[in-house]
This record gives sequence, structure tokens and C-alpha cells, in this order.
Amino acid sequence: MWRLINREIGKAPENEKKLELRFGTKIISNPSEIRDKLNTHFISTVEELVKQNSNGSVYNLEIKHYPNSICIYPVTEVVISLNKSLKGNPVAADDDILENLVKQCIQLIKGPLAHIYNLSLHTGVFQDVWKTAKVKPLHKKGDKYHMQNYRPISIISVFTKLLERLMFNMTKSFLYENKIF
Repeated sequence: MWRLINREIGKAPENEKKLELRFGTKIISNPSEIRDKLNTHFISTVEELVKQNSNGSVYNLEIKHYPNSICIYPVTEVVISLNKSLKGNPVAADDDILENLVKQCIQLIKGPLAHIYNLSLHTGVFQDVWKTAKVKPLHKKGDKYHMQNYRPISIISVFTKLLERLMFNMTKSFLYENKIF
């Protein structure tokens, strides 16, 4: 636990902090330079994938009219059951709240959390803090010095995950009940 806490507050052991990448013939170890290079790499990778998948053609999707509309029911303290979907990720999002902490405290916060979710669904306002994510490079395989061997992972707020799961369940239920799937 202390190792996780120390890593999050920037007191990780030296061997955990070091990330070096090869860029051409040069080895980069400056964290800011690595961040910029990985950011550029991840953006260009996505742009390339979009270009490959579009092939210059326009997708013509026929959207059929469906007489029933989805109903978003008020959230009750059902967020407790959604809590089981949390994996206990040891890395916190920008709000610095760990999943394990929420899992342990869900009984105490389920009422206020349901109220916040209902306000969000009723007003259509999604908190700005829930829209941000920490993006971290995750080594896939191969040489750790090559940017191509990393993929970006987004770490979002545990509260965003719970609300997304709630909306997913409502939408999935609607689609199955109305035989749209």
C-alpha cells in the first residue's frame, strides 16, 4: 500500500521512475520530452488508423425510425451493485480518489452519489472534472526503448466509471427489451 501511495505522490523508487525511449539514434530520458514524443506518436497513430479505416469513402448508415424512446429512470442506491464492476485500480484519476477507497466507502456515500447522478441525468450536465483523464503509456511488448511498443491508457474518475456503467446498463436493457439488438 505504501509503495502505491509513494508512487502516486512522486516518491517512487528510482528504478520505477526511469523511462527511456529511443528516438532515432538518441536515447531520451527527460520526462517532458518523453511526454511530448509519446503524445505526438499516439495522436499520429490514431490519425493513421482513421485514415486507413475511412478509405476515402463516406459511410451511408440508414437509421430506422423507432417509435419507442429510451427512458432514463432515476438512480436509486443501485450504485452499490455497480460497485462490483470496479476492479480496484491502484492508480487514481485527476480527482486523486482511488477505486479501492470508493469500494470500501460505498455504503456511506451511496445516497449522495445517487443524488449527484440524478441531478446530472436530469439537467444533462456532466461535471467537468469527470471529463478529464490521465493518459499513461503502457508497455505492450518488445523493446522498451521504442514508442511503437507502448499504447495509451486513460485513467478516468471512479465516479465517471460508475455513471458510465449505469448508463450502459440502462441502454443495454432498452435495446434488448425492444429487440433492437
